[in-house]
Amino acid sequence: MDQRVIVGLGNIYANEACWRAGVDPSRSARELDPLDATALHGGITSVLADSIAARGTSFRDYRDASGGKGDFERSLAVYGRGGEPCLRCGARLVETHSIDGRSTVLCARCQK
Repeated sequence: MDQRVIVGLGNIYANEACWRAGVDPSRSARELDPLDATALHGGITSVLADSIAARGTSFRDYRDASGGKGDFERSLAVYGRGGEPCLRCGARLVETHSIDGRSTVLCARCQK
């Protein structure tokens, strides 16, 4: 979640990438073992590819190059879903602002 490590990923996509990778977003990048780092890389590339294919995420005023709204918000597994069940395991998703002061949603059961 620290934008000093990977800039430009954005809060929405960082939440989604960590969930896809099964990585707790409060963990420091230094704490990731090679398997975690590989999983996170896969989560980042897949969430970005999926969001590009869906023309981005439009909550308020975002529009794509053609002026259309993005559809990726329909695919969000965690972001904006605090308190709802995890799509993977059914546990209640936790929302916090204690990680870099940004809204972060995670599954405490799935993300280690």
